[in-house]
Parts: sequence; C-alpha cells; structure tokens
Amino acid sequence: MSDRLNLNKKETRQTILQQRKAFPAKEKNLAEQRMLKFLKNWDVFIQAETIHIFMSKIDEPNTGPIILYAWESGKTIVVPYVLPNTFNLFHSQLNSFDDLSPGALGVLEPSPEKRIRITPESINLVIIPGVAFDLQGGRIGYGKGYYDRFLEQTKAFRLALAFDFQIIDKVPTEKHDVPMNGILSESGIFEVNN
Repeated sequence: MSDRLNLNKKETRQTILQQRKAFPAKEKNLAEQRMLKFLKNWDVFIQAETIHIFMSKIDEPNTGPIILYAWESGKTIVVPYVLPNTFNLFHSQLNSFDDLSPGALGVLEPSPEKRIRITPESINLVIIPGVAFDLQGGRIGYGKGYYDRFLEQTKAFRLALAFDFQIIDKVPTEKHDVPMNGILSESGIFEVNN
C-alpha cells in the first residue's frame, strides 16, 4: 500500500470519526428513524430471511431498532463475534438482547454459552459498519480488515449503514477491499455495484 493512500485513509477516518462523535443526539435519533423507515420498505430487506448485522457502538447508527423490527418480521438475525487473538469474524444467531455481553473488542456480542454458529453462505443480507463510504461502493472500515475477510465468504447483498456525512466523493481503496452493493442513510437507499 502506498504511504499516500494510507495517509488518505487515516485522515479520512479521523475526520469522519470526529464528525460522528459531534453529531447531536436529537439529529442522530431522527436520522436513525428515517433509516429504519427506508429499510422497512426495501425489497431486499423484505425478502431476506437471514440478516447479518453489527451491534452498534454509541456513535454509530443504532442497529437495535433494526434488529427488533427484523425479529417482529420473522427474520433470523445473525451478529458477529471475534475470538481473542484472531482476525476473523465468526457469526451467531441472536435471539435476545439478553444473550449479549462485551466481547474481545469491547463491542456487544453473543455470550459464549449463547452462541449458535451460522455459516456465511446462509446469509441473505449483511448490514455493515464503517467510517466512510462512496457511491461507487468504496468503504473505509476501522482498519483491521474483519469485514473484508468475512464478505469474501458470502454472496449476500452488502449494505453499508451510515449517516449522510459519512458518504464522501471518493474513498481510497485497495485490491483487497470488498465493495458495498448499497448504502442506507437518512436520505435513502443507494444501490451500487450490482
């Protein structure tokens, strides 16, 4: 990787993460309500039986309401977990928020005794976190490559979840970066790379 590309990613990551931390709670909540409304009416979501979704951190778009709605709609929810000292995501069915506890990276994930392993091939839709995205499908994650390795194992539709300000003109990408098929923000669902 070139030093310039690395620097561009680092600068972009820092800028967007600062914006996310400064996003007012009221505006964040309104944006999340709009995202859920768009998702409820989207064909890919309606038809998906098994949905992989991340457990959001405090400044990320809140995935809790999406998970609740998916359960109400009879869908199987799958969330990631990380085994200590590995760089791979594993996947477990989630049946209740009570089954969660802080994981290796400090993110909520299914407690070891509650894990029901799910294979990536059985997933229809993956809702993906990240720092910055572009409308060509580019994504900047958090820098560890967990999602890129996972997304190579599934044919599921890859939907980024982001606030409008996380969508930029052009994300610096490399060969190993797996592109998104769409982005869900408070402005709607933008399908790309189909």
